Amino acid sequence: MKRFILMAIAAIFLFLQFPINNANALELTEVTRTITLDEAGKTVTLSSEQVFNGEKIFNANCTKCHLQGKTKTNNNVSLGLSDLAKAEPPRNSLLALIDYMKYPTSYDGEDDYTELHPNVSRPDIFPELRNLTEDDVYDVSAYMLIAPKLDERWGGSIYF
Repeated sequence: MKRFILMAIAAIFLFLQFPINNANALELTEVTRTITLDEAGKTVTLSSEQVFNGEKIFNANCTKCHLQGKTKTNNNVSLGLSDLAKAEPPRNSLLALIDYMKYPTSYDGEDDYTELHPNVSRPDIFPELRNLTEDDVYDVSAYMLIAPKLDERWGGSIYF
């Protein structure tokens, strides 16, 4: 028994020799959480919970084609803010992205992509989005506008 106690004490002292660092969660400032709401330039500030929910949904459903905001199916168009602004209609605001999540169109706005691009208006074709609520669509759209502030490599092309 004495040997067991000495081994346990030695193990504890050995374990305490390793540096233990505190894990710090990323804290999003109000500036980071503030995004453009509409084409008129109004802004909205999201809660950290909304941003993290949007990130979770994006990672679960969108990264198959849009890893780090890049577009695998069209290398010339990304989810970067400059590319979203050049779309027709522009998609660089929260309400515009929400509209796109419901009724996707081609980059030039000419073609209806509701049967080609995952969206919440066609759960019969895209069952992975069937359970998304209006709040979830809001959060994931908001995350796409906040992500470029969090990751400087967000968007762009996948060409190296």
